[in-house]
Amino acid sequence: MFRPLPGLTVTALIALAILLTLGTWQVQRRAEKHLLLDQIAARQAAPPAPIEILLPTGDYAALRKAIAVGQFDHAREAYVFAARTDRGPTQPGFKIITPFTLFSGDTILVDRGWVSSAHRDPQTRLQGQPPEQIEIEGVLQRPAMPSAFTPQPEWTHRIVYARDSVAIAKALGLTLKSPLIFEAISRKPGGPEPLASTTTIPDNHLGYAITWYGLALALIVIYLRFHFIQGRIKFRP
Repeated sequence: MFRPLPGLTVTALIALAILLTLGTWQVQRRAEKHLLLDQIAARQAAPPAPIEILLPTGDYAALRKAIAVGQFDHAREAYVFAARTDRGPTQPGFKIITPFTLFSGDTILVDRGWVSSAHRDPQTRLQGQPPEQIEIEGVLQRPAMPSAFTPQPEWTHRIVYARDSVAIAKALGLTLKSPLIFEAISRKPGGPEPLASTTTIPDNHLGYAITWYGLALALIVIYLRFHFIQGRIKFRP
């Protein structure tokens, strides 16, 4: 025999529906996330293509390998503060962002790579400043938006703390073909060291789903046990 408490039962059913909905939503989000991860993997695995073909596709070109032919404008390079911790003690330094005029005449920003603070001045790395037209290979990356905690740029020294291509282009007086940043993977001897960005997308949805479903199960157990203790659940012999 089961004599449920009306008020408690209604409350428990509402809470159960919410928990099951949240668990199911996380399962659906996990499927969507895996589809996104598969798309990213496919982009990263695609062979390099001419950058003039990729840029008109807009944001879809992000994470694609590309080849660009053009000329650097070294006189207007900017510096994104980037400390390194992958080689032992923290090393302060900068990523060199340089305007690049494509063979087509359009302009993009190229992240040439990392240098230590001692080599921010271009005069310390003249060997790696090619004046001629060259071909470079790299990966198209989305720009980074500054947060509320990002320090203000030091435009007098062209130092910024976020790889914000729109802000950099505005400060340098450039009109960009695309806000995407071309992150070089090929290196000129004596030039900056290419430093690849990491694309980390968390995939915790299964754990969240198990948590919500587990709470739903715990709610059922507590609900039934409470009624059993109150004598509202009795088993006939």
